Amino acid sequence: MNQAKVLLATVLLAASSSLGADTPAAFPQLQESVDGLFADLNPKQDPGCAVGVIHRGKYVLAKGYGLANLEHDIPISSASVFRIGSVSKQFTAMAIALLAEQGKLDLDADVHEYLPDLMDYGHKVTIRQMAHHTAGMRDYENDVFQLEGKPFRFGNEDYWTIQEFYQAVKDVPLRHAPGEQWQYSNLAYFLLSQVVEQVSGQTLRGFAAINIFDPLAMKNSLFNDHIEGVISQRADGYTRNEEGGYDILMTNLDWVGDGGVYTNLEDFIHWDQNFYKNRLGKQSPELLELMNTPGPIPGTGGSKPFRYAFGQVIYDDEGQDTFSHGGSWVGFRAYYERRPARELSVVVMCNADFMDAVERGEQIMTRALDELSTRSMGL
Repeated sequence: MNQAKVLLATVLLAASSSLGADTPAAFPQLQESVDGLFADLNPKQDPGCAVGVIHRGKYVLAKGYGLANLEHDIPISSASVFRIGSVSKQFTAMAIALLAEQGKLDLDADVHEYLPDLMDYGHKVTIRQMAHHTAGMRDYENDVFQLEGKPFRFGNEDYWTIQEFYQAVKDVPLRHAPGEQWQYSNLAYFLLSQVVEQVSGQTLRGFAAINIFDPLAMKNSLFNDHIEGVISQRADGYTRNEEGGYDILMTNLDWVGDGGVYTNLEDFIHWDQNFYKNRLGKQSPELLELMNTPGPIPGTGGSKPFRYAFGQVIYDDEGQDTFSHGGSWVGFRAYYERRPARELSVVVMCNADFMDAVERGEQIMTRALDELSTRSMGL
């Protein structure tokens, strides 16, 4: 999850009724503190981030920092649409959960029931294990993927169609036997997108539009499996060049599942709030319970162990579960953290590869918790 240090400064995003935001005075210390975190970015020449803090169903802070497009001097706003990298995995997992709820998919079935042309792994590999990263599948590794005898360069240098990538993925052996350990695998989540397609008869983009984004009124959100398509309000991704300026850094790859969701602050609050009252599928709490129930094997993040559930990293913080995930792909970085016991969430979406959305998001959450504690004590 760790990326390079963020260079940031402020461009105020007016709180709008579409965001359901409180006035800036609602959390004055938080507003000032977060502004300070982003104070070293030039709002007229640097890319940046959209930052949202949600408390009890409303944005108490929703601000844009920097430019969504450097060529046309377009500032980041609540409507700016970002690619959110691996934060997308929880949307893929929700698609899988919905198909299970519909009785069209068995989470404990071998993946070969749905993708019979996958290589023989020598083990049963279940859909549930893939969603929890315990299937033993590999990741985007140079020794695995070759193009004309050279390592495939993911991002925007080499190119495969979705079908060409699937042909490469289906013959990749496991790293280890399923159920032995937790091992992050983008490949597993790409294959889950193919499971959705085989089971539903729709692409993941089409299934998610009908079953996730439309019911939640996420009008500007999609799995982008056609990168040449026009996306209204899309922020461009950037990287620093040797001259100290910026180059555009966008992907030329169409596959989704491991990532690929484009969304904005105006939409994301609806996803966040669905974790409190489910509006998807049969609108049952059991669907959320499935999404929030971790696999049997804990992961390790340095000295801090965690659990993983359907696209969500779960930490224990003083007896309370914290759900989060970071995202990183080409010129985009993202972070989402939810603390249900406090009805508090932070979402950060950035459009430069050197910006550490995870670190900034964690810092913002700390400041939001501090202000909530201060308010509760009447200080």
